[in-house]
Amino acid sequence: MAAAYVGAIVGAGFASGQETLSFFVTYGIAGLLGIMVVTIGFTGMGALHFVLAQEMGVESYRQLLEAIAGRSWSKYYDVIITCFLLAGVGVMLAGAGALVYQQWGFPQLMGILVTALIAGASCGLGIEGVFLLNALLVPGIILATAALGLAGLGDLWPRLWEMDNRVFWGVAPSPLVPNWWLAATIYISYNSLLGIAACTPLAASLPQRRMAVWGGAAGGLALGLLLLGGGLAIWAMGPETTRSAVPMAWIATSTHSLAGGLYGIVIWSAMVTTAATNLFAVLKRLQRSPSLTTLGILLLLAFGLSLIGFSALIELLYPVFGYLGCSYVLKSMVFFWKRWGAKITNRSPRR
Repeated sequence: MAAAYVGAIVGAGFASGQETLSFFVTYGIAGLLGIMVVTIGFTGMGALHFVLAQEMGVESYRQLLEAIAGRSWSKYYDVIITCFLLAGVGVMLAGAGALVYQQWGFPQLMGILVTALIAGASCGLGIEGVFLLNALLVPGIILATAALGLAGLGDLWPRLWEMDNRVFWGVAPSPLVPNWWLAATIYISYNSLLGIAACTPLAASLPQRRMAVWGGAAGGLALGLLLLGGGLAIWAMGPETTRSAVPMAWIATSTHSLAGGLYGIVIWSAMVTTAATNLFAVLKRLQRSPSLTTLGILLLLAFGLSLIGFSALIELLYPVFGYLGCSYVLKSMVFFWKRWGAKITNRSPRR
């Protein structure tokens, strides 16, 4: 359960370091507070939603949304999730183009088209193809991200204590996200919506409640540690990192040319798995038996979106969808307090 939760959220924006740079590193040492807030948020949101899914035995995230937010609001969140999933495919294609150009000097269009073809072929094989792709590639993504963070620890402390709460290295954050606590809130918002939506059927199949609790908690903690690892690696390497479209690949290359090539493959793997998973989710949402025509139309839409550019898409689309999803985070907190909070309070010992 924990691995599925991590795999649903650790995409190319995460593995490339671009999300970590945009939502945490640019705020200086306050970004560490943001990572702490996000870790708590992922842990709590995952555990609570997975327990509810396990208790209700729901078959899809739509049912979970209706239980928490009501039928009318669930339609709104359903549209947001579907649009964001498709936008995510465009972001991954753009990332693949930027990566192959930065790491190997190939044309960006080549990276975009190859990634689109593999993601499309995986979806054409059905859910087995998507699961196989994730099973083969996600473990390497997690291990490589953690390894780079550990490698940067030795150079980190001298740089870290030179920072203050001002914007790090003069790199301005997105105008849509002017401070660290808002960045953390938005990051929790859009990632929770997608991660929970992807993991709801699996959580519902768990035989015991404690599995759902520990799956969400362990997954949230692992995500926080991976964010910290990516942040430490970027902080340790200095301001040159911020000028790269794919910061973690640049860091790996700076460590060793072979490491750069290997990590480039790891990040591209993350882009392929995220693109395939998102694309398949949209296909299944639109049609029970997806057709090749629908698959082709969706890939064309994602291709058009990818032409905007990887960094620009993350800085624009992710905050927008984060704002749209913030109301769901609030609604879910109210719902869970009404459902379990009063019981916990009443059980506490009285004097």
